[in-house]
Amino acid sequence: MKRPTDGRPPRAIPLGACARANCAGTRGRRGMTYLDVLVLAAVLPIASVFLVSCMTCGSRETANRVKCASNLRQIGQALLLYSNENAKAYPRTTYVPGAKPVWGTGAPATRPFDSNGPQPNDVTAALFLLLRTQEITSEIFVCPSANEERDNYGGGSNSPLNRSNFTDVKKNLSYSFTNPYPDTPAANKGYKLTNERSAEFAVAADKNPGVRGKESNVLTVKPSNNGNQMKLGNSGCHDRDGQNVLYGEGHVEFQNNPFVGVKGDNIYTSQSGQVSASPVGPEDSVLLPADE
Repeated sequence: MKRPTDGRPPRAIPLGACARANCAGTRGRRGMTYLDVLVLAAVLPIASVFLVSCMTCGSRETANRVKCASNLRQIGQALLLYSNENAKAYPRTTYVPGAKPVWGTGAPATRPFDSNGPQPNDVTAALFLLLRTQEITSEIFVCPSANEERDNYGGGSNSPLNRSNFTDVKKNLSYSFTNPYPDTPAANKGYKLTNERSAEFAVAADKNPGVRGKESNVLTVKPSNNGNQMKLGNSGCHDRDGQNVLYGEGHVEFQNNPFVGVKGDNIYTSQSGQVSASPVGPEDSVLLPADE
């Protein structure tokens, strides 16, 4: 209350005037209407479902990557055990130097090295030898982020001991294995697939994306590409954000691009720029099969 300067007593301000002043100061403001409440009631459940869905998808993919990495570690352990029993060499079936690598042949054959077995230089038949010789199951060859399913070896009472390859590499195999069949020039340069590979050498990974036009083209990507561009060169698993990679000494790492081999080698192509090919030199990873 302001005191007059002429000595008169202070004048009280009517309550109505205070009320009018307060109303004037808040003019234009209003509380929530019934319609606002109805809108919020309709929108909030939808937003909540969307948020929970996003969080769930993210958590599921994180868990899938962990399980996928575990699969590759088990494959690495099986490779090590196999090599310890075979003069340090990783598995391979019939080998013809210079023959083009193939995959998925001769599955019903009961003996992988017989004439009616897989074709020469079959990369997946080499990997299948782990199922025949080591105590592992077909589940570990299926990434939980992929659409593949475990191999039942043709059904019935079949087991890997009376098979020579995955029944269908498109349905039963989520991973690619480094080509164990070098051509003569690569062999002369020292390419040899054994358990003495370096810690930077990629032995296996989520399946090679191959060349599928707009969907994927591992031949067009470069190390300088951004994340969206790099999706063309990443595996189809894990939303094309990258791939789990098994390295020579057994560790597994999630990589967001394919240029993660020795000295930046593209693990899904040969150093000569081909997909279905022999390695060029001793440090060249060419992981096959490629997605088709």
